[in-house]
Amino acid sequence: MLVPGESVKFDSMRNFKYIASLGSGGTGDAHLLKDEIMDMLFAFKKYAPKGDNNSDDTYRRFVEEIEILFNISHHSIVRIFNYYLYPEFQTGYLQMEYVEGQAIDQYEPFFEDWWEDVFKEVIYAFEYLEEKKILHRDIRPANIMIDKNEKVKIIDFGFGKKLNLEETGAGSIFLNWPVTQLPNEIQLEGVYNHQSEIYFIGKLFQNILVERGLVERFKLYHIIETMTKLDPDKRYASFHNISQAISQGVLSEIDFTISEKTTYQNFADALVDHISYFRDKYDPINDIDIVLNRLGALIRSSSLETFIQDNSQFIKCFIKSAFAYKSSQDIQVKHIKSFYQLLASLDSYKQKIVLDNIQTRLGNIDISYNINEDDLPF
Repeated sequence: MLVPGESVKFDSMRNFKYIASLGSGGTGDAHLLKDEIMDMLFAFKKYAPKGDNNSDDTYRRFVEEIEILFNISHHSIVRIFNYYLYPEFQTGYLQMEYVEGQAIDQYEPFFEDWWEDVFKEVIYAFEYLEEKKILHRDIRPANIMIDKNEKVKIIDFGFGKKLNLEETGAGSIFLNWPVTQLPNEIQLEGVYNHQSEIYFIGKLFQNILVERGLVERFKLYHIIETMTKLDPDKRYASFHNISQAISQGVLSEIDFTISEKTTYQNFADALVDHISYFRDKYDPINDIDIVLNRLGALIRSSSLETFIQDNSQFIKCFIKSAFAYKSSQDIQVKHIKSFYQLLASLDSYKQKIVLDNIQTRLGNIDISYNINEDDLPF
């Protein structure tokens, strides 16, 4: 019988069939192996540093890469399946999804406008990392893959860093592709943060589009121009801001029905109209699953009502920060229910467009500072 806290050891061995080498780097080698029981291919990264790279710090980064990948899950980020550490020999293996594809700078889409979809996928992946407070710190074409299904896969978190709650940036940067000039926060202050990642992602796409002569035909190039400003004050503050810039105006252009647009408008108007101001900051909820779960709970608790009884619970489906609100009971439950059903039925891309448009409207609400605590609901 197992006892809580007791160590559990599995002695069964797993055997993989060696297929081929996938390349070698300064801190290790990558190999393609096959699990014949599951009939699946896996990429194994072996920690095997070359020359002066063999140090406690390098091994620690390898372990940190494992920790980072085990705590994230996103369709555009390489998936980790297992790890095998041998600290007494200062080595180990990382078992990952095998990404069959090519580096982004080698990708040739069938249609040129597919580059816009690739750009969006990359931005959304880094928006997710930003939300998780993870810096990649090794942004170069080889680490942004396009798989055989023409989907983005971000790989190689060997230089990645998980920031603490209080941290906003980190030192160190590693790039082996030409960047003519570093952004000001790195060049002048030695700081590397999410705004730095915005700069390098922008530069990466700028290089690709210029080389292919696609600048004039890339509809989102104005966003890239802002991403690549040397001065961080003139650059986007976050990947979330870029995501919102992408979504602005799309709600009216994409194939939403008149009924869907009406449902959205009724809901968004009710939400925005009942918030008086934010206190100190505007901090939205970016996770669509959290939004849906909270809306679902609100609907269940209001199932016998005509109007929402507590407007603050409604607003907290979208907002993390403190706010003042109007308590009038005039938000119809049926509008909340219709919106929930709409949002739940959309694919992930349309869900993001809807949420980004709502957050853009919320972002225009006033922020007040030094407000008396008695004026706030929490």
